[in-house]
Amino acid sequence: MTDLGKTALRQLALNAVAQHAGPTAGAEALAAATRRAYDDLALVSAPLIGRAGVEALTGRALHLSQQEYRWLVHTPGREHAEAPFAQFIFSLERQDPAVATEAAGAVLATFTGLLVTFIGEPLTARLLRKAWPGAFPDAGTKETKA
Repeated sequence: MTDLGKTALRQLALNAVAQHAGPTAGAEALAAATRRAYDDLALVSAPLIGRAGVEALTGRALHLSQQEYRWLVHTPGREHAEAPFAQFIFSLERQDPAVATEAAGAVLATFTGLLVTFIGEPLTARLLRKAWPGAFPDAGTKETKA
């Protein structure tokens, strides 16, 4: 992979969510699939940038995505101590499936875009292939290097 542009990152994120959710998933299943895709990415990113780095990038990705998805703001009535991504998942469950899918793709793509800025494209590409191996268009045709 040589180009991790915004469109490519969003498509990879959508592919990762779709793999976990299945073809006819409702908003709750999409939210759970988004959580799994995020957890997979956080798992491979944390050894490199630390848990605090993952949380910082997550917070920033959610903040930036609020420009496109206004409903991502803090959910009233939720515990203040709750992690921002958990609040996002809670909100995602209450959206139309099409909106939930697009928002999930946007947030995960923004996170990965920030990761590219922070650690570079080659290393991010390796992490993405490790976290979401089946999300790549060549997943069934080419052996991946991680």
